[in-house]
Amino acid sequence: MHGKKEIVRSALLKVFGPTEAEVKEILQGIGVGIEIAYLLSFPEIHLKVVVRGANKEEVEERHKRSEAEIAKRLGIYLFGRGDEVMEGVVGRLLREKKATIAVAESCTGGLIAHRITEIPGSSAYFLHGVVAYSNQAKEALLGVPLAILERYGPVSKEVAERMATGVRESSKATIGLATTGIAGPAGGTPATPVGRVFVALATEALREVKQYDLCDDRHRIKLMASELALDRVRRYLLGI
Repeated sequence: MHGKKEIVRSALLKVFGPTEAEVKEILQGIGVGIEIAYLLSFPEIHLKVVVRGANKEEVEERHKRSEAEIAKRLGIYLFGRGDEVMEGVVGRLLREKKATIAVAESCTGGLIAHRITEIPGSSAYFLHGVVAYSNQAKEALLGVPLAILERYGPVSKEVAERMATGVRESSKATIGLATTGIAGPAGGTPATPVGRVFVALATEALREVKQYDLCDDRHRIKLMASELALDRVRRYLLGI
């Protein structure tokens, strides 16, 4: 006589913000009979949540409860499930809010615009992207005053803010998003080291710039900067 067939239910949850160690601490003691595998997918952490048992209804109920508890504990850090990607989540929120976005990029070199436009239907909310690497381009294409560039340098809070404001005004978008930084491996100084990145967001009512100091290689600094920028838009659209 064969034993009962094991019932397995799983879900893939996607997290951005905390480290793996911090996620493990947040989820400590989450519950008996819940398996969580940590899958690193830089710069995100993906969680495979598995519940097993012999009774289908009991397994499904336990899986539903465990996913709800994990979501509650992770809060804003949990951005997606299954096949969802950060740029897709941002696109969905832009559609829901009937908002549009334009992007001005320096250190990310068009990566943010590329990611946004990888999503089918992104023309509904993405207006345009500008890659302005040189000071001349920042001045000519985004209206960043030469005096600001010379006084504060291209990698600065002041320039990032002007880039976001400039691309928003030129496109008439709801949101202007900008990045400037030093991806390395060369080009850093004691005052502005490699990995220093500014992400700016501009709307009609808001001017915000965040500074990050990222320690990694060029590719991963660019990827992390693009993720930080997209996540900032996500949080803004969620009112956080």
